[in-house]
Amino acid sequence: MKVGIVLGDDAREIFAKTISRFFDIYVYRLPYHLPPVLDDGFDFPEELFKTDIILSYAFHSDVNVELIRRAEESGVKIVLIAGKFGFLRKRSRKVRVVVEDVCCSTLVKGCEFFEKFGIPEFEVIIDSGRLKDVKVIRSALCGATFFVADKLRGVRVEEAPTKAGYLTQIYPCLASRGFRGGIHKAGMIHKLAIERAIRRAIGEDKPNSEG
Repeated sequence: MKVGIVLGDDAREIFAKTISRFFDIYVYRLPYHLPPVLDDGFDFPEELFKTDIILSYAFHSDVNVELIRRAEESGVKIVLIAGKFGFLRKRSRKVRVVVEDVCCSTLVKGCEFFEKFGIPEFEVIIDSGRLKDVKVIRSALCGATFFVADKLRGVRVEEAPTKAGYLTQIYPCLASRGFRGGIHKAGMIHKLAIERAIRRAIGEDKPNSEG
């Protein structure tokens, strides 16, 4: 599987770095200082559409609309758009358009990409009341899940969920800040993921059927 990534700023380079650990990627960086409205459309490189899935961190309505249109013509299966662009979900009947404000809240069944990335999933080994090992089954696209797993090794079981939420938020998470911002949602998602892993480890839960 090949993954296309559209970047609107340098901050999202971390997504490309994380994804490249598992998939062949093609990264296209948008020109700086694009006007809010593109009267003449937008010209993407052809190589971007020789991919199976495209992730857009353009944060620009006109760019995303043109991206979907071009994806329809080229046979791209999924376009994942970051940001508050919910109106684009029904923009295409040929391409599955997924829109999310938080990168760790997405999961598409039957897609190889989402076996590795999307809603976080951990596997833990518990010994003497502590997390002896924490393995990442599926990570947030930003890589926060790997950071959390590394820092949770050796932590007491009862402390691990809360610490997972805290660690997610001190990682360079790019979700929105402020009251009820996306960063708090990302923290809660990782907290719940560790809770599920602990329940499975002690035999109180079954593995996630989506993972």
